[in-house]
Amino acid sequence: MSLSAIRQFAIDYVSLEDRLLLRLRTEGTADIYRLLITRRYLSLFWTALTGELHKSLAETKNAVARDFLLEMAETRATASANFSQPFEDPAAAKAAAAASAAAAEGGGANPIPDAHLLWAFHILRNPDGSTLLSLITWDRMRLDLTLADDGLFGLMKLLRDAARTAEWELPMEWGLNVPGAPHQPGETRRLN
Repeated sequence: MSLSAIRQFAIDYVSLEDRLLLRLRTEGTADIYRLLITRRYLSLFWTALTGELHKSLAETKNAVARDFLLEMAETRATASANFSQPFEDPAAAKAAAAASAAAAEGGGANPIPDAHLLWAFHILRNPDGSTLLSLITWDRMRLDLTLADDGLFGLMKLLRDAARTAEWELPMEWGLNVPGAPHQPGETRRLN
């Protein structure tokens, strides 16, 4: 299913599941998609996504310069974004109340009954500079998101912030020079 006009997205850490919850709301509909992200999925997704962004700057031979250009693009793209507006999800309040009630009674109710576990992805940088993200769930639902750089960098900021909240300690910086990150062939790997 192709989601071309994303109105709002949010990412929260769900401690009971030890997963991130990505919520997407589309323009003109009341549909909200809830997607669960595991630590392993995020690690693989982040590596692939930053790799694609690095490839889009292939003419810049110096890895440090590529990292700098990506950091500047992220700063520019997220400067005008509104991260303070709460996500409009009336069903979330009901689900949270039901989960709290079940927990108080000692039950193990699923706090997010209609969420889909993300399982695979495809990433493609389009010639116009936008990025196509195909997110595939365990139950074979596929969401295709086409994001301009402002939306892509906004999503990446929210992923990084949520991973920090979850205390997952993933290397989610731009650089291929981050210790433990993959390096490009021919580059000297330096460990500090």
